[in-house]
Amino acid sequence: MNMRNRPDRIVEKNWKLYKLNLIIDKTATDLHHLLGQKYKNKYNVNVEQNKVRIPRRKHVALNQFFQDKQSPREQLIEVFNLVKPVLSPWVRNELYTILELTDDDMFYIPEVIKWKKKKKS
Repeated sequence: MNMRNRPDRIVEKNWKLYKLNLIIDKTATDLHHLLGQKYKNKYNVNVEQNKVRIPRRKHVALNQFFQDKQSPREQLIEVFNLVKPVLSPWVRNELYTILELTDDDMFYIPEVIKWKKKKKS
């Protein structure tokens, strides 16, 4: 086995490139933010309702699957687009309405929304 690009954990075996995953203890857990930390300017990401303790393996898998999609709305849209071909037209329409046409204050609980300051008139 030839180590080709060690910082990225890419190895070459029989002229094929493979990316290595970390070995994770099956009992390890992580604190997962449902609304990612990158949205801390828009949402209250540190409220208790936004944090869940999940197995580290699931946390790593979620982050690998969703990559930069770090909000429930973005993640639901990603899954919706994946499963859309098998959904009935009615279900597609209802989910589309929920995912695309609602405001943040209708989509998320009030505790995570940072209200904008009203402009002085």
